[in-house]
Amino acid sequence: MTVQIFTSVVNRPDFVEIQDKLFRKYMKEDYVFNVVDDSPTEDLAHQFKTICEKNNIVYYRKDQDPNKQNESVYKSNIHASITYKWTFDNILLKKHSDSMILFLDSDMFLFDDFSISEHVEDCIMSGLPQTRGNVRYMWNGLMFFNMPKIIEIDTDLDFSDGVVEGELTDTNGHLYYYFKRNNIDFKETDVTYPTHFNDVEIQDDEITMGINFELHLDGKFFHYRAGTNWHTPSNWKKDKDPLSRKEELFKQIISNFI
Repeated sequence: MTVQIFTSVVNRPDFVEIQDKLFRKYMKEDYVFNVVDDSPTEDLAHQFKTICEKNNIVYYRKDQDPNKQNESVYKSNIHASITYKWTFDNILLKKHSDSMILFLDSDMFLFDDFSISEHVEDCIMSGLPQTRGNVRYMWNGLMFFNMPKIIEIDTDLDFSDGVVEGELTDTNGHLYYYFKRNNIDFKETDVTYPTHFNDVEIQDDEITMGINFELHLDGKFFHYRAGTNWHTPSNWKKDKDPLSRKEELFKQIISNFI
């Protein structure tokens, strides 16, 4: 069985090329890499499409929301939820109903040998638990879907954020109702926040204000975090731009894996 890898993108075309190189190196089964382009400009869309065509990556341009030019709407959890729902309903259900799916952030990178089908096995879904009070749901940055089992059980997945059972949730919060309605659970993944990575000091004062690098699934996936650059001068940038230091560290780390 050929497994399917999906990521949705809004910026950083260079990240797609890095992801592709790492999948080619470390993915231990036949797969197809799919990019869902939700970028706000046609210039960015052209860059993504060109990269995908050059590297034989399947490219989808998502229907665009006319409100996207409103930055506060575009950068919200609401828009991410819409993208996941659009991808699930229009691509996964219609084209890959018999597949194992990995859906990951555009700034999530595979750093070790990995098999999607071995990880999924007989589970329905897999991901990192998020808990808000008594509400438990699955984080959106690294999601695994066993499509045959989902179709057998229930295909009505709601990836919305918002208030659930009186608790404020982020993207995927409404998946709580899916698991409760069907009396099922998902296979848990893990996350760590290292201070060092392969002798590289990453606990740097310039990048620690909410965007520390993460390691997922026993260190097999490296998460850049905040790859959409949601951190702006208006919220927490100080005298220095933390991205410059973060990019420096990222390039130093990634060079050992590509």
